[in-house]
Amino acid sequence: MLKYKILWFLFNLKASLASYHYDVHELGFQKGKKHLKVERIRHLPKQVNESSGLVYRKQDSTLLTHNDSGGSPHIYQIDLSGKLLNTYPISQAKNIDWEDMSADEQGDIYVGDIGNNSHQRRDLCIYQINKKIDAVLQRIPIYYPEKQYVPDAEAMFVVQDSIYIFTKNWDKSGTDLFVRKIGINADTLQLKAHINLRTPITGAAINQQKNKFVLISYGKIYYFRIIEHQIDFSNPLYCIKFPHKQTESIAFLDENVVIITNEQGEIYRVREN
Repeated sequence: MLKYKILWFLFNLKASLASYHYDVHELGFQKGKKHLKVERIRHLPKQVNESSGLVYRKQDSTLLTHNDSGGSPHIYQIDLSGKLLNTYPISQAKNIDWEDMSADEQGDIYVGDIGNNSHQRRDLCIYQINKKIDAVLQRIPIYYPEKQYVPDAEAMFVVQDSIYIFTKNWDKSGTDLFVRKIGINADTLQLKAHINLRTPITGAAINQQKNKFVLISYGKIYYFRIIEHQIDFSNPLYCIKFPHKQTESIAFLDENVVIITNEQGEIYRVREN
């Protein structure tokens, strides 16, 4: 336990001292400190001990989340105060390494079993779950283009008929954005864009108007504009330091507010001014 606390202290110290210089001068972000307000608001229930994906449901103003690798294949519904409302077992799915979740315009839920820390997995998939959260509609296999190793990924979202997946790299080699259609037989992801972010990306979300998306990492949040429906990295907006432990989940609450959870059970709100 002491070793764990020391490691997290060193990580948070490194994250808090991280510079904006590269993000601003090389990638084109604005410093987010003047535009964004960060506050810790609540704690997750004890059942959610490694929150690794997040969806906000506007129809009932609740959050859906799930635990990380090896957890039970359950989706948890909580209110904005952190109270557990429902637990939905997904008996037709396995949680090998669930890393993110999203929802489509019809309310179906997508859970990404896309974690691959060892780069050895060949059974990556995304589960499409009905809006009642009681049945798997389909298991969507995920295959990357031919590479020497299969990337790790912990961030994704769904827009209309497409799935967008963002890779996680520890070696500062940047983040790749892959995309594939949902309803076609061609399972191979297509590389769409690359950006030289220097922190490992662990979660993604897109707003309801589909004109903005965010990426969360260990130590920073990145905001991007979407212009003419093109989801890529060509329009960076804000970058803000976020040294709040193991942050792996992010969702838009409305057009100007995102909710973030970490695997230590904390809930944060980030509001654009």
